[in-house]
Amino acid sequence: MTDQPKFLLGLGETLTSPSQYRSGPNDGQPPYTVEAQRDYLRAQLDAQATVFEELPPEACPGGNVVSMMTLHPSFYSRSNFPDELLREAQLRFIGSMPKFVKPRLGRGHDYPGGAASTVLFLAGTKKSFTHLAHRISELQSDDPLARDIIKIETIEAQTREERVQSDLSKKESNLEVVVHFDPLQDHVWEDAFNDFAQACGLKLSSKVYQSRGLLFISARGTAAAAKRVADFSFVRAIRPMPVLRPVDAPKVLRTAKPSPRIVLPPEGPLDPDCKVAVFDGGLPEDHPFSQWATRIEPTAKDGIGAATPEGLGHGVAVTSALLFGHMAPGLQSRPYCHVDHYRCVGADTDAAMYSAMLYVDKILNASAYEFVSLSIGPDEITGHDKVSAWTTMLDDHFHQSSVLGTIAVGNDGDQPPPLNRVLVPGDCVNAIAVGASDSAGEGWKRAPYSSVGPGRSPGLVKPDLLHFGGIAGDEFSVLMPGGALAGLTGTSLSAPSVMRVAAGVRAHFGRTFTPLAVRALMIHSAERGEHPREEVGWGLAASEVGDIAICPENSVRILYQGVIAPSKVSRVAIPIPAGGIDGKLSIRATFCYLSETDPHAPGDYTRAGLGITFRPHSGKFPARPKDAPAGWKPHPDFPKSDSFFEGVGRKTEQAMRIDALKWDTVRDATVRKMGSSLKDPVFDVHYMARQPGYKNAPSNMPHLRYALVVTVTAPKHPSIYEEVLQSFTSLKPMLPITELPIQVGGS
Repeated sequence: MTDQPKFLLGLGETLTSPSQYRSGPNDGQPPYTVEAQRDYLRAQLDAQATVFEELPPEACPGGNVVSMMTLHPSFYSRSNFPDELLREAQLRFIGSMPKFVKPRLGRGHDYPGGAASTVLFLAGTKKSFTHLAHRISELQSDDPLARDIIKIETIEAQTREERVQSDLSKKESNLEVVVHFDPLQDHVWEDAFNDFAQACGLKLSSKVYQSRGLLFISARGTAAAAKRVADFSFVRAIRPMPVLRPVDAPKVLRTAKPSPRIVLPPEGPLDPDCKVAVFDGGLPEDHPFSQWATRIEPTAKDGIGAATPEGLGHGVAVTSALLFGHMAPGLQSRPYCHVDHYRCVGADTDAAMYSAMLYVDKILNASAYEFVSLSIGPDEITGHDKVSAWTTMLDDHFHQSSVLGTIAVGNDGDQPPPLNRVLVPGDCVNAIAVGASDSAGEGWKRAPYSSVGPGRSPGLVKPDLLHFGGIAGDEFSVLMPGGALAGLTGTSLSAPSVMRVAAGVRAHFGRTFTPLAVRALMIHSAERGEHPREEVGWGLAASEVGDIAICPENSVRILYQGVIAPSKVSRVAIPIPAGGIDGKLSIRATFCYLSETDPHAPGDYTRAGLGITFRPHSGKFPARPKDAPAGWKPHPDFPKSDSFFEGVGRKTEQAMRIDALKWDTVRDATVRKMGSSLKDPVFDVHYMARQPGYKNAPSNMPHLRYALVVTVTAPKHPSIYEEVLQSFTSLKPMLPITELPIQVGGS
């Protein structure tokens, strides 16, 4: 008798129930007294006022200036936002950026590099800051404003030196100008800024991208002109316009003996309704993928320019990788999906990278793709204190339309730090950033050229996944016009290869799996090994759909597709057979969700976070606290917690953000236990919402959709799959709608 595959179990969300929220301890006593802060901050405000007075009036629209207020590391959390100070001084929060701070006293003062904190950008009139200085000089400890004054480490004017952070060319060059901009409030000075820039000699383009809190503008000018424009109060940054990453055409593979010919399948895609949008160098008219790919050209108005041979060659390689993967001579497997290939690279792209970005934005605005793959982007490394226009544009689309995106992280991994870091837009938090491995078999490791992490925080784990991208001597094989095989290496091939497997999950299982669930399954099924996380992320992606959808030996895998209301807690049961588990076991869990983002506050980039508490045994409770009152008893609904994801327990805000990935859109971890230590194990999942510039959680946040995948593996309990099905009757095997190409053994 042939054994049937043990497909992963779905409807895990039926094992969830509401729970209560239990807050943890606060951060303790403030490091400074009001008396110590009065003279210290008054001197800084006086120095700031001197800088403001030296600015030309036309650089201060409506008399407004911008200050940089750095918070003490002890107050690095949403609940410590100094809203009373802003109301009192009539200041407006317009953005923030993360910064390591070495304070005079308190947390971080004895750390060599200081502790993580944040810099607030505050806009207001010169009179507002003068009023604040007077209030501070006469402040008493019982004043409501005192609670916020003790949170401040420094306050200083934002100057042209802070805004122009890169060396600019003395000759006229392409620049990117980033401006603090709220269209509801700041439109009153938009024309004044254009006039000011023109008077300074900087030419602002009509190519702009508006995101929450920031306006990205393409410009052209000299370093001298840029520095003059940097005096304008609402300028956030002026930097060189990045150029397009180099795209290489594949080289035809030549061997001493004639290679067997490539045979393409006669059928169209397995799922013709599954369409992947590819943005790359385009396809030539004679491309060999007519049954499975549509060639789409930009219009003259899009500013891309004519196609280039290198771009077309790159586009063919990317499309081949997405349709067929790493090719070998002979009959090819049937592609899973259809590809709509949009050419966004051309002769004019380097001169105006915004043309390519705005073209991608236009297509995504006018379409309803659930799957998108990009192997192009700016030649710009990820920065911890900034978000690019490319990144925020894609994160917006992927969140709003629930898109699964794969993005190549770049091929600079063999460069010295920090030039070896992930390239933009590989820092997207709502996409899978893909690096390259040197093989797909045992002994795999990161390909030397594959760019490394970390990403920004939130979004610290980048790349998310690796996939084979070819190496010298073992190139990734793709199909070229005329039927010849060609070889190439790069993350440009590994990213569409991951998308190919993701499309395979959709093709075989239909819309049973949302794109978010597919993302969680891809990350969950990855093989991590012992490699550093900054090199491989969550691990090597699976190459076959069966590796994702079929439970490993002696394991049971469960998919949850749930929803949590803001500030609520959902108790998620981890299925364990009713009779328990013999011997040792491991539990791997992967949470994924999509989040609205705020590019003007990169340190607080995501608006949604998860606080996850693991409670392994329903009959074990915390020990009695030393200061517990008489008659204290443990709460029966809150068994003792244990470590699972990093950072569980009493941790600082810094540790929860960085170690525990508190605000990251992916959480993945594995724990090993004895079966006897588990009884009715659960996760308590708390949906935390925030909005930059507000102390309290926003009341208008939508419900959070998440995907969770849990695999329980018990080597000495081979019947775990069947026993979980018997114990949890609401779970059902997720059966494919088309047969998976797998070998099933046994008799």
